[in-house]
Amino acid sequence: MEENHERRSWEAWAHVLPTLAYRACVACGLDERRNPCQLFGQPGVLAGFNDKRVCASWLASIVEDYRKAAERAKAAGFDGVELHAGNGYLPDQFLQDGINKRTDMYGGSIENRSRFLLQVVDAMVSVWGGNRVAVRIAPSGTWNGVSDSNPIALFDYVARQLNRFGLAYLHIIEPRIKGNVLTSEGQGHVAAARLRKIFTGKIIAAGGFEPDTAEAAVREGDADLVAFGRHFVANPDLPKRIRLGLPLNAYDRDTFYTFDARGYTDYPFYEQRSASLASTL
Repeated sequence: MEENHERRSWEAWAHVLPTLAYRACVACGLDERRNPCQLFGQPGVLAGFNDKRVCASWLASIVEDYRKAAERAKAAGFDGVELHAGNGYLPDQFLQDGINKRTDMYGGSIENRSRFLLQVVDAMVSVWGGNRVAVRIAPSGTWNGVSDSNPIALFDYVARQLNRFGLAYLHIIEPRIKGNVLTSEGQGHVAAARLRKIFTGKIIAAGGFEPDTAEAAVREGDADLVAFGRHFVANPDLPKRIRLGLPLNAYDRDTFYTFDARGYTDYPFYEQRSASLASTL
């Protein structure tokens, strides 16, 4: 199941990589005829960003792309923007030293590896103000091939640095989740609990929560809110079910990260499920 998720994730991005490779080549003086696959490696490892010839000036243009995206979201009427800096996405690949092998100002020390993320956040905040920008991180996450030799020190530093932006919230994915799979049964919300002591703003915790453990995280003060993914896919009326203590629909992992409506729009509301069960009696 995990391999299928990673394969689907790669397939969704595969058409983008040739464009990124071409832009990197042009901006940094490389041969634009070069096979993009030589610049961008296997799924989860954008090897080209470790190439010193992919220069800092081109990375500055990527930061500018994030700023433009924030502008367009604002023009479209969004209420705010969240930067996904976990699960092996580009900011996460700069953060984690299992991927980031650069030796310039964007690699090596924790401060250098955090530079790209903080520059992107600064660019987005310049458009929206801090209270309309959020960041999602995955401390100790290993999804899409990322890893770090000292994740506690890394994400403690990241959380501390993000304080200065006055963000709307910090969205924390618990390390017990890898992609859409719970890998550490019984593990608590360790990332949110740790970073609560460092990050001074609102925290949304996510990853492997059940209604009772979500309530406990909020009650204990480790999170201000809890996000649900799998249960929300399977239960379109999830808030009502939690509030009233109603049973949840079981989710079907085989339909996660697929490309049609099956498994997304066909889960019943509680009343529909009850009526369907009653009709069979």
